[in-house]
Amino acid sequence: MGIFSLFGKKNNDLEKKSPDKTSSKKTRSKSLNNATPNAQDDEALSQSVMAQRHIARATERKIDAIEFEMSRDMGRQRTIPNQTPFVDTPTLSPVKSPISLQLDEEPATIEFESTLPATDFLLGQSPDIAASTLTQSESVPVLEEAAILFASGQKEVAEMMLQSAIEQDNLGNAIQTAWYMLFDLYQISNNQAAYEQLSLDYASKFETSPPIWDSAASKARELLNTQTVEVTPNLTFPANLDAEIIKLLERLQSLSKQSQSLKLDFMRVKQVDPVGCGLLLRSLKNLKKTKHELILVGAQDLTEKIRAILEVGRRDETEAPWLLLLEILQLLHFEKAFEEASIDYCITFEVSPPSFEAPQNRVITATSDIQLVEEVSNRFMMPAIIEGRTDTLINQIADHAKTHNAVLLDCSLLERVEFGASAQLLSGLVPIAAKKGITIQFHEVNYLVTCLFNAMGLKNVAAIFPRKH
Repeated sequence: MGIFSLFGKKNNDLEKKSPDKTSSKKTRSKSLNNATPNAQDDEALSQSVMAQRHIARATERKIDAIEFEMSRDMGRQRTIPNQTPFVDTPTLSPVKSPISLQLDEEPATIEFESTLPATDFLLGQSPDIAASTLTQSESVPVLEEAAILFASGQKEVAEMMLQSAIEQDNLGNAIQTAWYMLFDLYQISNNQAAYEQLSLDYASKFETSPPIWDSAASKARELLNTQTVEVTPNLTFPANLDAEIIKLLERLQSLSKQSQSLKLDFMRVKQVDPVGCGLLLRSLKNLKKTKHELILVGAQDLTEKIRAILEVGRRDETEAPWLLLLEILQLLHFEKAFEEASIDYCITFEVSPPSFEAPQNRVITATSDIQLVEEVSNRFMMPAIIEGRTDTLINQIADHAKTHNAVLLDCSLLERVEFGASAQLLSGLVPIAAKKGITIQFHEVNYLVTCLFNAMGLKNVAAIFPRKH
């Protein structure tokens, strides 16, 4: 019986005293049920939402329970005065030396890899160095002119040229070199305010962390003056970011009380789950509150692993993966990516999107392999400024070459090379480089000096390795 006929015959059916009255009621009931399928769908949806909420509460309780156990275990630990847990004395290095602490592994003294390139590496047979040196050897007249002006003592004019080049943004792939040259100029000039403003502009344009103020030059100078190094605890996260990371987070909590700087390495992480995301999220929030300096390795790759388990519009058992993704994007200063992810989060959970808040603590991003320099005794330390006659300097380099086939010229302290002195340096290094078996390498060169060396032709007699920002 159709729904329209049902309503049309309602009065007549009530008047009739038919023995089929019970059957008629069943028929009408069946028709009504067929006519209102949405009621059943709504009930099923309501049950699904309730089930999701129940799972979400269970997941949150699991995270709370794990953290409670961690806090209780930390309270039971006995502390020994003047003893630092989980930390071995690292080998002395001219730069900051992380301590490798990995899950389920005993702490061990780090072994430093040599940075001395192989012979085929210097001859251009390695694709990595070929790509690196090609970028630095490109001839860009405006950058070369700025480098020459700086070398000649016209710092203000060089600064204006670099600022103009950055604003016009018409240098193609060389535009980032212009930024690095200006960063180095402000560092050498000790203009921290301008450096920090440039850092904000750089992070906005390239959506990545800007160079840090304490450059390699200041670290090398500190090493030479004090012969001490600062130890930064390093914690490497395992392949699975799940409930098992609680052991590592216990170490993190302990080390955070002893060091204001921590290095977190996520390069090994392959998979994540909601519980692991929730635990890591709470630890990162605590470190942000205490304003710890963080060195994050592979954090951007970790965001991709988190995105892989998310789906816009699908409410999982907890919001933790979404919130961890937003937290890491804030730490990385990825404001645009944060806004896009926050909109997806808003659509999924039907809440107002969170606003971007730049972290107050310093956050540094790094690659998995930190380049560590060799012992100072194997290198020739270049002075902070090279100007005037270079005869004495050339003689010292020649003497160094008598006992070292690979002449490593450490430029971590070098700030400026006078234009005339650069020409003398070139003519003095040519006969040294011409000797059989001798190779010359400039290491940790700032970008102003790198561009000057390329313009003067030093790249034809020596390998030039700019410092990494």
